[in-house]
Amino acid sequence: MASEQWRTFLHRCLMHRIDATEFRDLSKLLFSKCSISETNLIDALLECRAATGVKWDPLLPLYIDCLCKMGKVNPSTVLGSLLKHSSIHDKPQSPSTPAKKQQKCYTLMTDIRVVQDVMLSISTGNTPQTLAEAINIFSAVVEWIQAVISWHNSHVDQNQQTGGLMSSPDVVSLFESLGILLAALSGTGKGLDVLSSHSHESVKIKLGQALTAYVPLCVEVSLPLRNRLDSLQKEFNLYGEPASKTLDVSMMEGVNVNALQFEASVMDGAVINSRAGLYIYINAMLVGRPLVDDTLLINYLTNRHGGHYEALIEEITTAAFDVLSNAMYRNESSRTMFVFRSFLVNKLPAFFAAMLAASMVTIPMEMCISHALSRLDPNTFPSFSQMFSMQSNTVLSDVRQEFLFACALHRLIPESSIERLLGENPMQTLPTGGQYIKDELVSQINNSPERTEQLINEIESMEGNAGAIVGAITEVIHNLCNQKETMTLKNICNSLSRRPQALDVILLFRGTRQVLQPLCTLLDSWHWDADEGENQPVYDEFGSILLLVLAFKYRYDLRPYDLGISSNDSFILRLLERGSCTRKLEDLDEKQNKNLGTWIAALFIAEGISEETMSACSPHEFYLLVTTLFNQSLGACEAGKLEFDTLKGGFEYLLEPFLLPSLVVALAWLGNHIWESDSDPSIPLKTLQSLVTPSSISGEGKAIHRTVLQIAARNLEEQLKDVRANHPNRTDIKPILDALEPYLSFQRVGSSRKSELESWTTSSGGGLLGSIRNTFQSLVLWSTNPDISMAPHSYTHRQLIAGVRLLGSVRVLRGLIEELKMQSEGGSGDIALDVAATMICAPMAESFDIDPTDQVEPKQEPLPRCPILTLRDALVLQHQSVPRISEKDPLRAEVIVRLYRRVNALSSPPSQVPNLDVSNIIHNMQLGVEGSGQMELEPPAQEPGNGVGEVDIHQMLDKATAAAAAGYDGGVGVGQEMGLEGGMDTSIDDVLNAADMAVGNPEFLDLDMEGMF
Repeated sequence: MASEQWRTFLHRCLMHRIDATEFRDLSKLLFSKCSISETNLIDALLECRAATGVKWDPLLPLYIDCLCKMGKVNPSTVLGSLLKHSSIHDKPQSPSTPAKKQQKCYTLMTDIRVVQDVMLSISTGNTPQTLAEAINIFSAVVEWIQAVISWHNSHVDQNQQTGGLMSSPDVVSLFESLGILLAALSGTGKGLDVLSSHSHESVKIKLGQALTAYVPLCVEVSLPLRNRLDSLQKEFNLYGEPASKTLDVSMMEGVNVNALQFEASVMDGAVINSRAGLYIYINAMLVGRPLVDDTLLINYLTNRHGGHYEALIEEITTAAFDVLSNAMYRNESSRTMFVFRSFLVNKLPAFFAAMLAASMVTIPMEMCISHALSRLDPNTFPSFSQMFSMQSNTVLSDVRQEFLFACALHRLIPESSIERLLGENPMQTLPTGGQYIKDELVSQINNSPERTEQLINEIESMEGNAGAIVGAITEVIHNLCNQKETMTLKNICNSLSRRPQALDVILLFRGTRQVLQPLCTLLDSWHWDADEGENQPVYDEFGSILLLVLAFKYRYDLRPYDLGISSNDSFILRLLERGSCTRKLEDLDEKQNKNLGTWIAALFIAEGISEETMSACSPHEFYLLVTTLFNQSLGACEAGKLEFDTLKGGFEYLLEPFLLPSLVVALAWLGNHIWESDSDPSIPLKTLQSLVTPSSISGEGKAIHRTVLQIAARNLEEQLKDVRANHPNRTDIKPILDALEPYLSFQRVGSSRKSELESWTTSSGGGLLGSIRNTFQSLVLWSTNPDISMAPHSYTHRQLIAGVRLLGSVRVLRGLIEELKMQSEGGSGDIALDVAATMICAPMAESFDIDPTDQVEPKQEPLPRCPILTLRDALVLQHQSVPRISEKDPLRAEVIVRLYRRVNALSSPPSQVPNLDVSNIIHNMQLGVEGSGQMELEPPAQEPGNGVGEVDIHQMLDKATAAAAAGYDGGVGVGQEMGLEGGMDTSIDDVLNAADMAVGNPEFLDLDMEGMF
C-alpha cells in the first residue's frame, strides 16, 4: 500500500537524519514508483514525528519545504494537515488527569517554522501561483486563526484576566506568524484579486470573522501588525458582515471638532522634576550596555531644567550617587558597580566642565556640589572617620573623595575646598599627571606607541581622566585604520579585548559605531597579498582586530548596524550570519575545496601549519571555512577514519595565538552540533573539553583564550545544560560546565536574572505588571520628600525592560497610565507624571542606535534591525485614541494627553537655552575624533540617538517583511542567544528571524579522507 511504503520511507529518513538534499533525491525515486496524494503524504510525514521523541526536529520543516519546492504538495494542503495534527487543539489538563494522557506530541515549534516557511514563500513571490491556491491559503489561515483564538479562550482565566495568549511564547510566535502570513498574502497579486472580487464573498466573510477576533488581540502582541490588518479590514470591509452605511460626513467632522476641543481643554499642572526622574534615567543608561549619548543627554537635561543650571548640576549629581547607593543595597555585581562609579567620577566632572566652559554666566559649582552631597544617605556615603564607628563594611566612603578630586582635576572647584566639602582631611591627592588633554595624549602615543598600554591601564581608574584617554585612543585607532598600520593596531586591540571593563568606559564616552566602524571597514577591505612576506603575522594582526570587534558584539549583543557595517557584502556581516554554520562540500567552489583539503592536511598529516598553507588562503577565506573544517574532521573521527588523539592534536594548532580567534566561530558551531545531534555526543564533547581546558597553551595564548571563552561561554552553557537534561547519566558534561562558569558574566545587555523574574512575577497578585506598578508607587512616594537624606527606593531598570520584552510596550504603558491616573486622583499626579514620562523617555538598547526617520539606501547600508515597539511608540498610538477614550473615561484621556505633552517636551530637540551655548558643550569636552575635535549637536547619521521619535509603524512592518524576504538576519551566528537570558521579545522582526533558527546541518557530510590517512 502506497501510504505504508511512504510511512516507512519517511520514518527511516527521520531516524537516520537524512539531509534535505538527499531526501529530495530519494523521494523522487519513490514518487516514480509509488504515487501518493498530497494530504496522505503530509499526514504520513507529520505522524512520523513521534519517532524522534523531541519537541523540535529541524528536519521536519526542511522535508516539508523540500516537497513544496518540488511541487509535490501545495502550501494550503500543508497548512491544513499541519493544523489537523497540531497540539494547538490541546485543552488545559486538570491535575487529576493521568500523566500518560497528558504526554502528547508537542508540535508548536514545528508549526511556527512551517507557517514561516509558507510566509517566506509568499513574500518572495513563489506562492500563490493560481487564484484557487490563494483562496485555499486564505481558508487555511482562517482555520488556523480560529484554532489559536480558541486556544486563547480556553486558557484564559476570566476572573484573574491572566493566562491565555501571553502565557505561552510559542503561541504568541504562532499567532504573530499567522498575521504576518495573512498580511503578506493580501499584498500579492492573487491575494488582492480574491479580496477585490465580488465572487468570493464567502471567503471574505469568514476572513472578516477571523480578523474581528484576531485584530483586538494584536494589541497585546504587536501594534504594527494590528495596524496593518486593521487597515486591511477597512480597505476591503472585512468584518464578517455586509458593509455598514457610510457615516454622515458632517457627523464625522463634528467628532473631529469635539476631539480638538477636548484636547485644548486639558490644562497642565505644575511641572515638577522629581528626584526619581533622573534616578530612573541614569539607571536606564547604565543598567546594561552603557547608552550614554552626549547629544541625547544634553537634550534631555536642558529640556528638563531649561536655564536652571544650578538645579541641573545638583540633581544629576544627587541622582548619580543615588544610583550607586541603590546598587550597593541591591548587592549588584562588582561589574555593575564599576560602571555606575565610573559614570559618577569620570563622566560627570568632564560633562560639567564642558557646560561651565559653554555657559555665558557664572555657575556656582561648589555650592551645587555641596547641596548635592548634603542630600546623600550618610549610611551609604559616610566620612572616612565615621566608617570606623559603623558596623557595616558595605559602605562607599571613598566615592565622595574620588568625585571631588575629579571635580578639582577639571577645575570645577579649588583643591582647597575638598576638605571643607568632605568635612575632614582627604585621604588622597590629585593625580600626579594632572589633567590629561586628548590632543597631547595622541601626540604621546604617536611618538611612543607603548604609551598606549599605560593609558589603557588607566581607563579603569577613578581619577577623572578616562574621557581624555578614550578620546585619544579612539582617534589613534581611526588614524591607524586609515593608514592601515595594523601591527600597532593589533597591540591596541589585544589590550582592549582583554579588559572588558575598559570597553564599558569607552561606551560612556563613545557610541559603538564610532569605535567599531573603522575596524570593520578595515577588516572588510583587508588586502591579501601572499607575496608580500610572512603570512603568520598577517593572520595574527587580522585575528586580533577581529577578536575586539567580536568582543564588543557579544558583550553588548550588538547588531550589524550597531557595528557600523557599511556594506551588504561585508565579511563581518557574512561571518556573523553564516560563520557558525557548516557548508556541504558540493557547495564549495574549487578554491574553497582546495583550501579545505590543505588545512586538513596541515592539521592532521603534516608537522604544522606552513607558510604555503596560509599563503594560499586569506584570513577571510579561512574564517569562513573553520566550521566546515570542524564538521568534516569530527565526522571523519566519528566514522573511524581519524583517531581522536590525531583530531585533538590537530585542533591544538588552533590554540596558537595567530589562529585562536577562529575558535569563536568554531565553538559556536560545536555547541550547536552537540545540541542538535541525536547520535552519541562523546567525541564532540571530548573535543570541546580539549578546547575549553587545553593541556598546554602559551602565555600570550592564555589571554586570547580567555576572551574567546568569555564570548562563547553563555551559549555553550545553555546548550550543554539541554544536552545534560536529555542525558542525565552522562558524566562528561559537568567538567566542561565547571570550566565555563568563570566566564559566564561577560555579557552586559540589561537582561534580568531568573531569580529577579521569579520575584517580580510571584511577589504580588498582579504578576510582572503588578510589580512594575508597585515600583512606580514607591518611586512617587520617595520623591514626595526629595530633600530628606535617605536611601533611594530599590530600583533596577531591568524590571521595566523585562516588562517591555515579555509583556509588550502596550500592556506596560497601560499599567503606567492606570497608576498615573490613580496617583492623579490621590493628589500626587504632578510627581507621578514626571516618573512616568522619564520611564517612557529612558533609552533602550533595541532602539538606541536606530533612528526610524533616517532613510538609508539599501545599496549603501545593510537593513537595520527593526526596533521593538518602545513605550513612546505605544504612547503615540494611545494618544491617537484619545477622542474615543474621552467619551467613556475623560480622566484617563486627560492623563494620556498630559503624559504625551510631557514626553514630547522632554524628548524634543531643545529650543534656545538662555545663557548656554549648547552647540559648544561637546566641543569643550575635547572628545571628538575628527580634526577639530567637535561633534555635531544635531542627531548624526551614524549615531542617531535612541530612536524614540514618532515611528512610522507601517514602515517598521515593511522593513521586517523585506528583511525576511531577503533572508537577512542581523543576529544569527556568533554570540546567538538561545536561552531566556536575553528575555523574550515577540516583536515582528524576531518572529521573522525565527525562521533562520540555527538548526545547522545535523547530518554528517562525508569527506573521503581515505587518501589522507
